[in-house]
Amino acid sequence: MKKWSKNASLNLSINAIVIVVLAMTLLGLGLGFIKSQIGQIGETSTQVQQQIAEQIEGQLRASGEKMSFQREINIAKGDRKVLTLGIQNVDNEELHFKINISVDESNTDPGLYSGLTEKNAIRYDGTCLSLDITEAQTYGINVKAPSKSGTAAIRATVKKYSKSDCTGNEDTYSTKLSYITVG
Repeated sequence: MKKWSKNASLNLSINAIVIVVLAMTLLGLGLGFIKSQIGQIGETSTQVQQQIAEQIEGQLRASGEKMSFQREINIAKGDRKVLTLGIQNVDNEELHFKINISVDESNTDPGLYSGLTEKNAIRYDGTCLSLDITEAQTYGINVKAPSKSGTAAIRATVKKYSKSDCTGNEDTYSTKLSYITVG
């Protein structure tokens, strides 16, 4: 048997330390790169959402429609997706309204209905909102797809009120139906 000399074990220790330092440096660089890429992806996503909102508002102004809502949406099982609802005031007075999003049971696969009507499956601003004359605005609707496949119908209804605190006479301003395919 050969005996290791003190020099050989010192060289081995120094080599191990150098390898650990290099590994930590490369790990730090890799994590920094990944963090910067994730930041860029988040920034790109925000820019795309802003562009979609601007496009919907432009389409509403050009068409003169009261409301814009995607007709068909595809979403993976269990995923969350933000849908964009555009509303334009075409009246000659300030519009005071509330948004209501509901699942149309008669047009929805039975397995999806219960999943979409669970608490927090569909999130949106249901408070009293207002738009000035000719103003258009977009609103986000966060939908969590159930774990079952199928098609669901979601109805967006805008209720108009005669008073600024969303009381008084209530009337349906506009309504649209959208189909969500979960797959």
